[in-house]
Amino acid sequence: MKLKQYLIPFIFGFIGIFAFSPFSIKPLIILSYAYLIKEIVYKENSSLKKIIFWSFGYWGFGMSWLIVSVYYYGETSILVSLIIFLLLIIILTAIFSMPLSLLRYRLFSKNNLSPYIELLYISSILILSELSRYYLLNGVPWLIPGSVFLDTYIQYIYTILGVAGGSMLIYLIASLMALYWVTNKNISYLIFLGSLLLFIPATVEKIGDKRDVYVSIIQPSSDPFLKYQDGYKYIIEKNILELIDRSSPKSEIIVMPEAELPYSMQSLDFNNFVNNLDTSNKEFISGVWNYDDGNLYNSLINLNTGKNYNKTHLVPFGEYIPFIASLRGIINFFDMPMSNVKHGKKNQQNIAVFNDRSLNFAPLICFDIAFGESVRKSNKSSDFIINVSNDTWFGNSIGPYHHLDITRIRAIENNKWIIRSTNDGFSAIITNNGTIVDKLDKGITGVINNGIDIKKERSIYNIFGYSIPYIFSILIVLISAIIFKCRKTHI
Repeated sequence: MKLKQYLIPFIFGFIGIFAFSPFSIKPLIILSYAYLIKEIVYKENSSLKKIIFWSFGYWGFGMSWLIVSVYYYGETSILVSLIIFLLLIIILTAIFSMPLSLLRYRLFSKNNLSPYIELLYISSILILSELSRYYLLNGVPWLIPGSVFLDTYIQYIYTILGVAGGSMLIYLIASLMALYWVTNKNISYLIFLGSLLLFIPATVEKIGDKRDVYVSIIQPSSDPFLKYQDGYKYIIEKNILELIDRSSPKSEIIVMPEAELPYSMQSLDFNNFVNNLDTSNKEFISGVWNYDDGNLYNSLINLNTGKNYNKTHLVPFGEYIPFIASLRGIINFFDMPMSNVKHGKKNQQNIAVFNDRSLNFAPLICFDIAFGESVRKSNKSSDFIINVSNDTWFGNSIGPYHHLDITRIRAIENNKWIIRSTNDGFSAIITNNGTIVDKLDKGITGVINNGIDIKKERSIYNIFGYSIPYIFSILIVLISAIIFKCRKTHI
């Protein structure tokens, strides 16, 4: 019996991940969170252990790409990899899920007001908890429930309220379902069935052939395990140059992925490589390693002008070691060439292109794209977005699918086309409505020759950010607390 008590919450946490890509069984996210809310709020014998096991199912599978990174890139044993992975999941559970147990202390349970006020209160607490993912542990804005509305008609809420608006809708429906799960299961079933209407697929966007700017995206798919070995740099260089030769003659911009070359931009090797490029009539944008004042940066550079951007949001345990620097030297994973990177400054300038500098783009490297507020700020006056990434870290896990979806959501939120170049997929051109115009799949070596349109208009979200759902949530929590206090005083 005890095994069943813990297996069921684990399963409900686990199935929530199937709402995200590549599975995209979207309604499961409502079912997953409805169970969690029911157990926390509406069960008298609510158990903290159930929250923990739900979280292990949700975070354990949802962040499973971590073990791929640690095992393959760290060249550690499977046992050591599992221990590291388990510790990270425990940390994620403790920081992001266990605090939700405070919802057990209901404001309106005894001196009942309308249960619908409580639904707003619960949803608001969950939204504020979601906000914490952008800041705690240096940011883990992954597995955001609202992102499941991608490719449905509800995705247009992103242009107004951002992905947080989608999450608020998920939490409200899940809370309503949880309420009736305890009191009247038939109504709960009907609510779930009704919610299926929200996931009706949107019609495919029609895109014309003409583009404002033509681009080529390079996807080299080099072997990440050989990248820093002696002599392999020549293979990487030859591969990239051959792919550049396959770019369209009408391409005005050529984009190469995140730090594909295994040396810094200050090296003689880098200068020799750049000298092999014909920069006379094309703009070359590339990810690079950048040594500056004794620090190593993960950068994006316009090779024609030398203007660069340094990555702001670094990957914990990948590009730097949070909390315990002494881990370096103990495990190979923490001694990789890219595992001691410095954070770039906030509010860096966008990068201009073309001789007349008539256009500029918002530069975003890998993990940067996951932080909605940072992306919004960089797109207040940009014409388009260039996102370079190294998704070889994810291996063949679900990580690259999640990363691509996050990128598409940023395009919708900010009403900007995105050029995305990755080392081994998914490279893509994405419209301002999140539609993938062209794409190279995982592990494919190739070139995308296509183009983008320039969108000057700012979306409502781009102007206000997540402030609308967050301020609304804060007000609901404060009003709920005041109502509770007043009601309690008069009893």
